[in-house]
Amino acid sequence: MGGNGDDDSGLDEALLRLVAGRLGQLTLVERVSTFPASKPDSVVAQLDLDYFPEWMDSVALELRVYLNGVFYISYREEWNGESWMCRWDRHDNPHSTRDHFHQPPEAQTQDAVDRDYPTDFLAVLELILEFVDQRLGDVWENEQSDD
Repeated sequence: MGGNGDDDSGLDEALLRLVAGRLGQLTLVERVSTFPASKPDSVVAQLDLDYFPEWMDSVALELRVYLNGVFYISYREEWNGESWMCRWDRHDNPHSTRDHFHQPPEAQTQDAVDRDYPTDFLAVLELILEFVDQRLGDVWENEQSDD
């Protein structure tokens, strides 16, 4: 994901712990790792594959948020060696506005489109969870149309 929170602002560990707790209460979430060794500045939520078609290998949300309001949130699906991902960011950059969305399926810099996110990070999280719900519906709709 992106940078290190821009300037010298630290990781908002208290907010990330709150978010981890909320994510852990969702039936769609199988496991939440707070500051895991592989991503020590993140909360990683593995989604429960029982909700997804059997060909999915993993589905995860990764979140980082800093005391200065900068954040990076990614959603990634993995299947058969393929990835489908997107990313919601709030940080200064040369490619788009401070608030932007890196569109799927690759979430590359050139895929960024300007967005306007709520100031409250928990409200941003609600938007992301709505996206995940919509994506889940789209995956199943496409699964049925392939039959």
